[in-house]
Amino acid sequence: MRINWQEPKFIATLAFLLVIFVISILSGQIIAGFSYKFAIALILGSLIFIVTLVNTDAGLSVLIFSMLLSPEILLGQVPGRDIVIRFDDLLLVIITFAWLAKTAINKGLALFVKTPINKAIGIYLLVCVIATLRGAALGYVIPAKGLFYILRYTEYFLLYILVVNQIHSRKQIKSFLTAFFVVCAIVSIYGIMQIPKGVGISAPFEGKSGEPNTFGGYLLFILCIAIGIFLQNVPQKLKTTLAGLGILILFPFLYTLSRASYLGIIFSFLAFIFLSKRKLILVTMIAAILIGGIVLKPEAVFSRVKYTFQEKQASLAKIGHVYLDPSSSARIFSWKESLKAWMKNPILGRGVTGFSFIDGQYILTLPELGIVGFLVFLWLLWSIFKHSLDIHKKMKNELDKGLTLGFIAGFIGLITHALTANTFIIIRIMEPFWFFAGIIMMLPALREEAIETDHLL
Repeated sequence: MRINWQEPKFIATLAFLLVIFVISILSGQIIAGFSYKFAIALILGSLIFIVTLVNTDAGLSVLIFSMLLSPEILLGQVPGRDIVIRFDDLLLVIITFAWLAKTAINKGLALFVKTPINKAIGIYLLVCVIATLRGAALGYVIPAKGLFYILRYTEYFLLYILVVNQIHSRKQIKSFLTAFFVVCAIVSIYGIMQIPKGVGISAPFEGKSGEPNTFGGYLLFILCIAIGIFLQNVPQKLKTTLAGLGILILFPFLYTLSRASYLGIIFSFLAFIFLSKRKLILVTMIAAILIGGIVLKPEAVFSRVKYTFQEKQASLAKIGHVYLDPSSSARIFSWKESLKAWMKNPILGRGVTGFSFIDGQYILTLPELGIVGFLVFLWLLWSIFKHSLDIHKKMKNELDKGLTLGFIAGFIGLITHALTANTFIIIRIMEPFWFFAGIIMMLPALREEAIETDHLL
């Protein structure tokens, strides 16, 4: 058989094998300097690479489980923020390479799928890069740190691209939903087991101190997805399962003691009431939660809320005549410093990581990316909300309707959560969020496909 050396498919395959060869040599040198755990991770990564080449859905399913059930690896420490990677970071890179290789080999696969929010994502990343390069040139940004966090943001959008390129049937969506709900049930049980300790609970592998705020944001989002589907005319067996999952989530959610998450869930329920026709069911759910709180009297939860409002102390921040607790006061004082820093670099800010890490997504974005980046970030959020709402209105399928409803309510909850947390940076919240965003944006294509099929029949 004669080989056509100029055939694109042959060139892509040859390039792919060359990359694997180089990676194998480099990996051998790297492994020698690390522990056996690194070698095991590399072997697992190689297996997942092969699995993803054969079945991308399987690779994405593994990624879903790794989002909350994978350990962190501290790469290094720099002033202000640690450089931490997780196994799912590595896994996403592996799956991406496998997807690119699969796309190169199979001419029929598209590299990118057009979605309504692609432009906003691209411009936001561009602003992040420009602002950070400027910040590095002015000495505000440590290049390695800035690059790491820009790559982290890119990783979220890369996950979104992977999902929108892969979704082509409702069967896939149901499979991914099952994986998400199973993971949420596992980490909820893990959280419940921590309640007797009497401290804010967190997800597995969150380090020594844990991240209750992160766990609260994640549980808020998945709970909203479950409620959204529960409110639709789905099979009774599914309704019962989702009700059980909701109750299971509620206990660890309350005991995260995350005030940002408490505030977020309030706005999520307001979104449900506004958008859903099942208002009686929602009011009943809220009443049941309130009655349950009164009967059970979770002292840790009530104490956490009361702690926010302190007696009069000159060293504490106050809103009107109400004095806040030391933690909330520290946030207020840091926000003032953030505004001062922004006013010195108002247009493009100091770059990603160019300002000290503070709690509050919006108040951190302003000094880092300036007014330009801040407005682009708001535009990205608005684009997600606007197009999700448009898709929700168009959906006729009950599962699609419930999924979009839950996503919108969860998104509103996360926007609120971000007032006092860096929600849209946190990997354990953003990976599930962008995965679902990819699914939501592809629902109209599935709907059109279904209509076209019915027409042909």
